Amino acid sequence: MVAETLEFLACRSLADESLESYKPDAVFLDGTLGTGGHTLAILKAHPTCRVVAFDRDAKSQEVALERLRREGVAERVTTVLGDFRNAPQLLQPFFDNLKVGSDGRPIEAIDGALVDAGMSLYQVTWPERGLSFRGDGPLDMRYNQSEGVSAFDLVNRLKQNELEDLIFQLADERWARRIAQFIAAHRQSKPIATTTELARIVEEAIPAGVRHQSRVHPATKTFAALRLAVNDEFWALDLGSYALSATLAPSARLVVLTYSSNEDRTVKRTFRRLAGREGNGNDISRATRPRKRDSSPKNRASSAARSSLASPELSGAMFSELSLSLPHDARNNAQEPVPEVAAGLGETWIMKILTPRPVVPTDAEIASNPLARSCKLRAIEKVSLT
Repeated sequence: MVAETLEFLACRSLADESLESYKPDAVFLDGTLGTGGHTLAILKAHPTCRVVAFDRDAKSQEVALERLRREGVAERVTTVLGDFRNAPQLLQPFFDNLKVGSDGRPIEAIDGALVDAGMSLYQVTWPERGLSFRGDGPLDMRYNQSEGVSAFDLVNRLKQNELEDLIFQLADERWARRIAQFIAAHRQSKPIATTTELARIVEEAIPAGVRHQSRVHPATKTFAALRLAVNDEFWALDLGSYALSATLAPSARLVVLTYSSNEDRTVKRTFRRLAGREGNGNDISRATRPRKRDSSPKNRASSAARSSLASPELSGAMFSELSLSLPHDARNNAQEPVPEVAAGLGETWIMKILTPRPVVPTDAEIASNPLARSCKLRAIEKVSLT
């Protein structure tokens, strides 16, 4: 999906447009540097631009910078160890250092931004991070291991019903109830401490007939749910889209790539609010939250995980001890104001949706990169109202 990302960022030819139409000192933002793949592609497509690259993972930044040095483009990259949700504040020192652009204007906005919500291959293959069931490592999953709760905390401290809700809501795992039951039973004797241990428990929880019919590992969704929860990724996509939109220059674009239906749903609805299609530009009352498990007797009897997008608010104490939060339910946040990071939304600027339907990888792309099979791309463009 690199080509599509560049296309929507307008880093390469778009129909009757060419790179020459971009100012030579364009500044792009990569909200999720990872190992530098997108940043490298942008720098190669636009030989005179600069990139400000965010990431919460210091080791990933080191790997990316080494890669960019080998390619001879590192001098055009400024890395920021932090969350792209805080982009407006974290960008200010960068703008202050650049002072004035080559055309004489102060540089105070971004000419294009992207977020890739997937894990980097480096993170997956490093067992110490505990992000993958393919290698034995500590049950951690934090991108920044110096802050927040770990997957170990969630797996061993959440109540069984809370764990069930988390796995179902964040990953649409139909066997969430059985998985939570098996986890609760195993942790009674000793804490679940490693990725392989958890993967084995999840595999035991899913009926053999179902496991044999699937081409993906039975623990895939459970691990995804825990990673999303540990790193607060739904709020990152929701609030981060507001923050990045606010940093964009007029006509600049934000491109977001997601890899699960819940993530795509979050971005879709956030983009609709930014475009004023749900409520108005000053109303973020429809903040997306993951789907809530339907625990009705009918659903329990059929064991089919039906769900509702307009579900009741979770128990207030559900994640309070672990400081874990999920996006709000629309009905309980009717008048929530626009975040401070999105000042001016609906008054001086608004966003235009460029992708009514998400862009998905072609068969050829999937064949060359199987990890891209679930990728969905959405893009919006900033429109000045003044």
